[in-house]
Amino acid sequence: MAESRFPKSRIDALTDGIFAFSMTLLVLDVRVPGDLPITSAAELTAHLLSLSRPLIAYGVGFFVLGAVWRGAIEHRQAEEKLTGKLVSLWLALLFFVTMVPFSSGLVSRYGDFLPAVLVYSGNMLMLAALLARVRYLEVVPAARSVRAAISPYLALFICSALLSLVISLFDPAHAMFAYFVNFARGLPVWGGKGEGR
Repeated sequence: MAESRFPKSRIDALTDGIFAFSMTLLVLDVRVPGDLPITSAAELTAHLLSLSRPLIAYGVGFFVLGAVWRGAIEHRQAEEKLTGKLVSLWLALLFFVTMVPFSSGLVSRYGDFLPAVLVYSGNMLMLAALLARVRYLEVVPAARSVRAAISPYLALFICSALLSLVISLFDPAHAMFAYFVNFARGLPVWGGKGEGR
């Protein structure tokens, strides 16, 4: 009995929609409450400065999702149908994409506490692992290799998530700064063939 195959266009549409929605949700943690009693420029400046942690979490989350999206589409199959296994992996990947606004919000509010950093880093590691697996399975079987699935940028991202975990054991408040190593060569691009562009 032949394995079920699903239209790639349906996964593409769902993927783009979920990434767009998740990236938009991230900014909801960066807000000025309507009932905030601000009576001077100094008070407004102080409040804007207090938004630094949510802004950092938003920026990192936005560019992480952008990089995951780019890495996800860069090596898409030319085929018009995907196997049930690939569809299941895509759904698992998209589940963790939708968790990024939650984990970003958690770390923006409670980033001084180890559990918040663990949730965020765990989310990032699951995204990276699932993306690598999807990329591995979408590569033509003859060209399959771990190197094709894990680009240098994805490897750097995995290392930054692990570094964040280690830092959080000693200093949770500064663990998120580990993700900034991903910007060392410009914006992160997790694809293989488009690197260096």
